[in-house]
Amino acid sequence: MLIKLDSGKLLNISAVSYISNTEMLAYFKQPVITNEDSFQTAKCFGIGVTEADIERIAGSAANKEVTDDEQ
Repeated sequence: MLIKLDSGKLLNISAVSYISNTEMLAYFKQPVITNEDSFQTAKCFGIGVTEADIERIAGSAANKEVTDDEQ
């Protein structure tokens, strides 16, 4: 699921590991290549979010239907 942030960027919720409301950053699960020549990666990569973004992300997570396939 993609959410459009106030900055205009699209955020894929399934790629987000956690969101820090104190740092106002959404951290991704996988490291991101910062230098293609040496394949240097950042240990923690995040994108800036606003309070409104966090509320939209939380709202979309709350709207997901939880199912139990085991019967």
